[in-house]
Amino acid sequence: MNVRGMGIAVLLAAAVVGAPSGAKPVRAEYGGETRWNGLARAGSETWMRRQPAPVNPRALPPLRRMRKGTISLGGQLGYGFVRGSSELNDHFDNGPSYAFRFRYMLSGRSALGFSFENQRYNTRAGLPVDTSPFAAADSHVVCTTVGTEIVMYVHRERETNPYFVAGLGFASPNVIYERKESRRVDEGPFLTAGVGLERFLRPRLSFDVALRGYGEVGNSELSLCSQVNVGLHLYPGD
Repeated sequence: MNVRGMGIAVLLAAAVVGAPSGAKPVRAEYGGETRWNGLARAGSETWMRRQPAPVNPRALPPLRRMRKGTISLGGQLGYGFVRGSSELNDHFDNGPSYAFRFRYMLSGRSALGFSFENQRYNTRAGLPVDTSPFAAADSHVVCTTVGTEIVMYVHRERETNPYFVAGLGFASPNVIYERKESRRVDEGPFLTAGVGLERFLRPRLSFDVALRGYGEVGNSELSLCSQVNVGLHLYPGD
């Protein structure tokens, strides 16, 4: 009986000595497992929480040169030639010119243009001496034109963009003599067509080069004119 009692006492002492300091009962371990499961469940709920809908970035406004209603003011210098079956071609040949262009954007790809031009044609070389009151040997022609045109742009969003132009107008050629006399010849309407290339140096400033052709009818005579123009366009505004 004493032996059995001593064995039980030894087992209890071994259990007390072998237990780690601060050990918790099984119930505490169950509580720790419950806490871990709670943290995992909270993380899952946070991950599955509904996120706000993505916001689309605000669309940038179109380039000024592509906005409807934009205007441009331009000036060009050029050189022209006259041909055809008219008196102008019989006596005059080529010369310098200048022009003013005004354009109003109808859409991102087209514009309505207005032009004023002043073209000078010098006397054709090799003409025989003429002693008549209206001799051409000491004269030149100043042809002023007013016209309207449609401009169609290609790749307007790029810095360099070509364009096509077509329009109509009215021409008034005046023969001017050295003795300060003048007379008007072959006045009449004309059609024009051409191609150009516009290169933007700044968002509101561009370099413009164009090749234009004109067909003018006056006094039942046809004058065919061609021009090469270079200049600048300014896009004022906000």
